[in-house]
Amino acid sequence: MSGVRRSGVLCAVALFAALPVTTGCPPPPKKPTCGWLAESPKAGVGRLAVLVDVSTSTRSASGVGSPDYPAALRGTIEQAVGDQRTVAISPFSGPSGNLSLTTRATNWKEQASNPKNRQGKREDAAGCLQDDVRHAQQTVPGPGGTDVLRAISQAAAWLRADPRAPTRELVVATDGLVTHGCADLSRSRFRGKPEIDAIVAECLKGELGVKDLDGITVTMVGVGHPGADQPMPSTAQVRWLRDMWAALCVAAGATGAPEAGTVPDTDTAGTVPAPDESVQDPPVRFGTDAAAFSLPGALFDTGRWTLRPEAAPVLARIAVQIRSSPYTRVVVSGYADPRGGEVDNRTLSENRARAVADALAADGVRSPQSRGMGATTTCFDGTPVPSSDTSDAGLQCLRRVDITAS
Repeated sequence: MSGVRRSGVLCAVALFAALPVTTGCPPPPKKPTCGWLAESPKAGVGRLAVLVDVSTSTRSASGVGSPDYPAALRGTIEQAVGDQRTVAISPFSGPSGNLSLTTRATNWKEQASNPKNRQGKREDAAGCLQDDVRHAQQTVPGPGGTDVLRAISQAAAWLRADPRAPTRELVVATDGLVTHGCADLSRSRFRGKPEIDAIVAECLKGELGVKDLDGITVTMVGVGHPGADQPMPSTAQVRWLRDMWAALCVAAGATGAPEAGTVPDTDTAGTVPAPDESVQDPPVRFGTDAAAFSLPGALFDTGRWTLRPEAAPVLARIAVQIRSSPYTRVVVSGYADPRGGEVDNRTLSENRARAVADALAADGVRSPQSRGMGATTTCFDGTPVPSSDTSDAGLQCLRRVDITAS
């Protein structure tokens, strides 16, 4: 085996009769028509605000392994369009959290009387909003840290602007890593309820009002899921982070506690811009005890353990972070998805871990240890992947390599 995973799949060959040759190019895919969505929203219509975190911590150096917010929010967008709600979408970053809301009125039933034309308008609305989310994630981040709470407060003001709105929902796509203001986590220990209680108490002194989120349903997507080559929280730290956001939202009067949904990783380089080196954003290191990083399976070709070229800048960035901290032990753990046999999975995971360890050593990391863990059924943050999920996103978080420095 030289970098190739053995497979027991049998290939069937079918012979096809010659097909007639046609000339001309196929028509280009239909682009959604978005102009009608800019109409002034009617009063008394449900409202949805979608915030997209574009801070440095949500981005990987190659674009592979950044949180794929458009994919994670697709169901939310389609539901809002089906309900004909008014939707506002904005990126956010930096200490000001200033929003640039793109507002869409999705009243597709009023745009046509013919059922087929109505369906076309509904599809256009969903497509335009998906493009808005995608465009938001491409936004260059602002410098100086991230204040998620300030962005949430501004979005809540827009949601309350129509007192007749029957529903008000706020969805925040974010890793939840605040580095500015009362909930600054850049030096947090991520331990225990007392620290959460202290953060909430500090925020209630002025940065958070007890009725800021009154009557608003809040959902947070991707909490604890930074970009692939950023410092990664442990499973316990992710749980602590979600508890902190739940406590903050409840303190501000949100309807229920926010559900910290999961988000897949991007698998194509360039899908999300790489971090801008000129943007100074304090990192969240999850305490000084250890740092953890996770590399998605997309940095390897399927069934192989040779690193793809886009892995080089990712690993170089991780190596620099490890070298600049007082860590004495680095462990690289490889995992495989459960599709192959036990022996193949063990070999694949061992070789992938060794390839990453060798790359880190070449970048100046001292004596990284590698180990193959075989197949797994849970992602890095502990989220289980059901056996029925054979999507690229589900499989990528299983066939990954984790790096722990302590």
